[in-house]
Amino acid sequence: MDQFIVAVNPRSMVSVGIAIRGVQLLIRPGADGADSALAEAAVNGRIDLRFERVVIGSGDGYFADLAAWLAAAGLHVTVVSRPASLNWRLYTATSDITYLPPALALAA
Repeated sequence: MDQFIVAVNPRSMVSVGIAIRGVQLLIRPGADGADSALAEAAVNGRIDLRFERVVIGSGDGYFADLAAWLAAAGLHVTVVSRPASLNWRLYTATSDITYLPPALALAA
């Protein structure tokens, strides 16, 4: 069973909530607020014990420690990112990386 979690800052809550239905929507203000909300949800929700595969849709280095923790727990971790936006730490934390094609990267 798939689970989708999306986090945003409060200014984006309504537009993202309308555009992306059927996901768990987390809202947190501040610098890295959405990132920290996602990481906390993963750790506190013990996804390392409940899932076999995790997809991180970001190139942000903030998720490098999370990706490394999940991989060390035996989960298959995939990172989906724009090529120019993938942080080196996140790149080295997983061996499965999918790059968005240029046309999709512009739309994202």
